[in-house]
Amino acid sequence: MSIRNSSSPASLKAEFEVVRRLQQKGASWDQLEQGIVRLTACSNNGGCAFEKEMVAGIRSLSTPLNNAINSERSRLSAAAIEFISSLSAGLGPAFEPLISLFFPTLLRLCARTNTVFTRRAKACIFNVIENTQSPSLLSYLTEYVNHKSTPLRLVAAKGVLACLNVKPLNDTRAHLIEEVIKSTSQDARADVRKAGE
Repeated sequence: MSIRNSSSPASLKAEFEVVRRLQQKGASWDQLEQGIVRLTACSNNGGCAFEKEMVAGIRSLSTPLNNAINSERSRLSAAAIEFISSLSAGLGPAFEPLISLFFPTLLRLCARTNTVFTRRAKACIFNVIENTQSPSLLSYLTEYVNHKSTPLRLVAAKGVLACLNVKPLNDTRAHLIEEVIKSTSQDARADVRKAGE
């Protein structure tokens, strides 16, 4: 596959249109994966310089991208998760409008029993935390600290810690941290309690 260079907003929009047509015509999962790989190449090769167009294009494809992330097809899911990681790195704080679209999906993926999927999702979650440094991530993470899935609780607790390490806490979010500390200190699993210390 050739390297996609997004040298203008028009070329970026054209790439989104190609992927949108694939999705609309009911392409195979392999074709969808290749479309997502094309978008990742655009993201890695200058597409994120056009923040407004990139965010608008991603918003328009959020449902098929979330479906790909949740897919049982490992390659399709991996391509979509890699694309989200690439976007968070390329957009940085401009990724903020996309957090509500993808972050909950990534967190829920950590509740699966398949460690391949959970490992990918966890890596992407920590990439998003590091690259965006958004305080809004705390509310999503604290929501899952009491989930029945131990791996998800652990990711949520470690995610809160990672948020605190990359961005100083302000007083308006202190109550969320207090809830996490209280919840994790009483967890049945030692690794979750340790993460909450």
